[in-house]
Amino acid sequence: MATKLEQEEYLYRRAIDIIESADADDEKEKLLFQEVWIPLAVLYKDKIPE
Repeated sequence: MATKLEQEEYLYRRAIDIIESADADDEKEKLLFQEVWIPLAVLYKDKIPE
């Protein structure tokens, strides 16, 4: 199992791939939200104050 840091690194690399892709901006935004921001939030949900 990957550590939190390894998972975070993967997500940041995925974000860069999405941003640099030839997809339309609205598609990039959707992909970033689904594939990067939500997984990051889940990864660090214990650090988000309620």
